[in-house]
Amino acid sequence: MKATSKKSYIIGAVIVVLALVMAMYSFKSTLTAYVSVSEAKVSPRAVQVAGVVVKGSERYDLESNKLMFTLREDGGDEMAVEYDGSKPANFDDATKVVSVGKYNTKRSLFVASELLIKCPTKYEGRVKGE
Repeated sequence: MKATSKKSYIIGAVIVVLALVMAMYSFKSTLTAYVSVSEAKVSPRAVQVAGVVVKGSERYDLESNKLMFTLREDGGDEMAVEYDGSKPANFDDATKVVSVGKYNTKRSLFVASELLIKCPTKYEGRVKGE
């Protein structure tokens, strides 16, 4: 092999490795971890917190287009959540809500940029063979 051919292979390998490292870094930075309420309150990054909506705690303000509710996780810890957006159509039927966002310590509430609503499936009985 010629020396220039070896250099081309080395340069190509370096470019491939750099591309893989950059892809892994950008993928890792887009991941949002699931955490508990207590962890969400101290996390500097955006996180996901799963729980149930405390009955009677939800308020939707049409003028500001904000949904407020209290989220209770399985362990019993609670936190106020503010979602800037329209109330999801299936919110009242939710069995579980995942709030994605960051905790605002000055306002003592979790500011959600996204809500993922988990509802009971209409096919649940069929899957279980009922």
